[in-house]
Amino acid sequence: MKNVAIIIILLQSFQGINAQNVFTKTQEFLVKTKIMDQEKEHPSYVIDLISSGEDTNTISTLTIEDTELFEDIFISALENPGLEGVSKVIKMEIEYLACCAHVEAFYYMIKDDLSVVALPQLKNVYCENSDTDYQYIFPNQEYGIKGNILETQTFYKGETTDIKYVSLKQSFLWKDKIIKELNTTAITSY
Repeated sequence: MKNVAIIIILLQSFQGINAQNVFTKTQEFLVKTKIMDQEKEHPSYVIDLISSGEDTNTISTLTIEDTELFEDIFISALENPGLEGVSKVIKMEIEYLACCAHVEAFYYMIKDDLSVVALPQLKNVYCENSDTDYQYIFPNQEYGIKGNILETQTFYKGETTDIKYVSLKQSFLWKDKIIKELNTTAITSY
């Protein structure tokens, strides 16, 4: 019986460690929306991404012009991404719906001193048979490389949880708490 308990504890520990390596939904950050020029049929929105704790800090401010197709905002976080001086990465995805879902992904690295470093925006289009998306991979994630932030295109086998392969599009070096763009050629992992 003790062996079964030990195996269950070990399995849960491994699942917990693995869960830390993915972006998960978070309530630690919220979106505050201001509607501009309410006289218009489709007024623009000013979106503030803020921390929800006692010290409310604005992480980012964006404007959504195409409010007719605007659908939703999703916020997730990656704890301890494996970069020196970075405590977490926030991913804010803004979804627009037309015949396909268009998703703009914004990544914000929160440094230990609470300053914010934004990564270049990524855009994805998900149609009925979409099998790929663009994302950033950090050192503590699968396919991650120590000290690097990888912009990748991930290809899936049918479901988005079953990865077929990952193609490197751009690599950024995190050194001395700043991002340096590397001249890399595309590397593909099968």
